[in-house]
Amino acid sequence: MSYPGVELFQTSAKGRGLKATRKFETGQAVLKQEPYAYAVMSSHIDVVCHYCLCAPGQPGAPVEDLHRCTGCKFAQYCTKECQKKAWPEHKQECAAIKRITPGKPVDQTRLVGRILWRRKREEKVNGEKKDGKENDEKKVELVKIEELEDHLSKRNAEEKEAIDEKVYSFGDYFTYDEMPDSDEEMAHLFAIIDCNAIGLNDHRGVQTIGVGIYPGISMLNHDCSPNCVAMNNGPRLEVRALRVIQPGEELCISYIDSLETTEKRREKLKLQYYFDCECDTCTKGEELENLKHALVSEDIKEESVKYINQFSKDMLKRIHKTKQNQNWERMCNQTLGTLAQQDCVIADTNVLKIAVLNHAVEVQSFLRRQEPALEYAERVAAAYEKLLPPVHPTLGMYLMRLGVIQWQIQKTEAAVATLGRAASIISKTHGDDHGMFKELLGLIHQCKMEAHMSKGAQREFRMAKKKAGLKLPA
Repeated sequence: MSYPGVELFQTSAKGRGLKATRKFETGQAVLKQEPYAYAVMSSHIDVVCHYCLCAPGQPGAPVEDLHRCTGCKFAQYCTKECQKKAWPEHKQECAAIKRITPGKPVDQTRLVGRILWRRKREEKVNGEKKDGKENDEKKVELVKIEELEDHLSKRNAEEKEAIDEKVYSFGDYFTYDEMPDSDEEMAHLFAIIDCNAIGLNDHRGVQTIGVGIYPGISMLNHDCSPNCVAMNNGPRLEVRALRVIQPGEELCISYIDSLETTEKRREKLKLQYYFDCECDTCTKGEELENLKHALVSEDIKEESVKYINQFSKDMLKRIHKTKQNQNWERMCNQTLGTLAQQDCVIADTNVLKIAVLNHAVEVQSFLRRQEPALEYAERVAAAYEKLLPPVHPTLGMYLMRLGVIQWQIQKTEAAVATLGRAASIISKTHGDDHGMFKELLGLIHQCKMEAHMSKGAQREFRMAKKKAGLKLPA
């Protein structure tokens, strides 16, 4: 494997990893990689293009509607160009989906199928090259799929049985004649998805809409305070430096949400990635950990802390259920009631408090009560600034959300300042060509135009823009 400025090496404790061979500045791209294989998740097959992952109606989207593949009636594309580009990958998949219709393949089955079909295409290309024939398909310079870690030896009997069931049913989709002869090889392919597949987000980073395999980037080890972040721009995955990285430093990303407590992070890493995290944040990060459990006063009694922690956990479950039922007024009352009790005991940086505050922002925004939404969003942003480094995608995206709420209630000067801070962060974590950064520039331009207008003129301007069919911030 060869990348400019990056080298594969053997670490002392984590196995293989990647390290820098030159200096990288904050925000600089360290790695960029197209997926070896990727697939839209079942939950989003009807709302995003299966090739470019663009959703109709989003900023920069070429169309308002998706068009189904006439063969399988499963895959959908935003343009004929995307459908044409997808055909080499979708051709065999199209036949496989028709083969099991009216059933639908699960995400892992589709991804393993795409891995095997790509391997067959590459074998054909290599064979034609040996015969002296030309072919436009590029040779892939990645860590081989076979070299990715599957952690099968660390799986319990129930997990191994689940993988075996997927292997046994795979032939119905792929055809048994075309399947690899080795069950071990098939088990490896399904197992590596659990440990190496990377979620692909929508253009705002809010929802995971797809999943992909990136063998080179999979060599990046985990750290709870990483020096890099991996963000997708469509199917392409880009790794950028979160701070200055010196030659010889190991390059690390975070596999999980770094806002979780140490106990939760370690639990999730052990469960999904089969290792015990011993990074500095887990072993020496007492100050940060204390913020995540912070109280409003040192004088709070222990029994009060135990009560409010259990109460918060119980209410978060109820709030989640109410949200699923789309009972927004009830959800609003639940969040406000929970916050009223939490405010007496736990601080805003406490992870249980942040979870409820986020729900409060969401439900107040949904009910178009932007004044209280702004109040809670400002509290969340202040907490994130204490818990996260100055350049972090979560902080950048939340400042963007805060800026939009400020714009909605016509606090345009504050919105310009907040969105400017968000743009500064997102340009480093996502890159200047990412759709989110471009959308931010449009928002800032809109705010600056409105900043010199009266509130009445602002409302008229927005109404005129909406009537003209132009998008306004959501």
